[in-house]
Amino acid sequence: MKRNVKITIGLGICGAIIAAGYTLGKSDTADLIVTHQAIEREFAEVSHIDGDDLSTLAEQDIILLDVREPSEYNVSHLKGAVRVDPDMTADDFIENFSNVTAGKTVIFYCSVGQRSSSFANRVQDLLMSSGARAAYNLEGGIFQWHNENRLLVNNSAEPTRYVHPYNPIWGRMIENRKYTQY
Repeated sequence: MKRNVKITIGLGICGAIIAAGYTLGKSDTADLIVTHQAIEREFAEVSHIDGDDLSTLAEQDIILLDVREPSEYNVSHLKGAVRVDPDMTADDFIENFSNVTAGKTVIFYCSVGQRSSSFANRVQDLLMSSGARAAYNLEGGIFQWHNENRLLVNNSAEPTRYVHPYNPIWGRMIENRKYTQY
């Protein structure tokens, strides 16, 4: 119950930041940056990686974990990403994923980084003790990845331009909203 309250508060904080940005007329990218800064403060123990640095890592050395709901993942995800239930316990995560994370650099992401940072914060100690090389949250999440015109794939592993906006408020951080799909 405490975890759900913290996530709800965190989502509320991010929502307030986003809403405030729009009333002040800030750009979509500026709102995503402000949101990421708030996430970094809230989850100071979690390391972050940006899209450029992620792109330099060898595919065989990483595992991408998408910490979003199935409906979001089904619209698009990063190539090779595996969906993880955002409400999964740390023990269940290790039981189900330690065999694929051992020896790997683990990258968590969600829409903007809130849910994935929360998840990474919960599991990273067990993850590292189970043999993972490193753990990061993707800065700006799939929204930033999409805004940078990086590759997304659909459930058929075909390239797509579409991204799930999570909700109408958060979806404002997607620069080209004609490519949003629920």
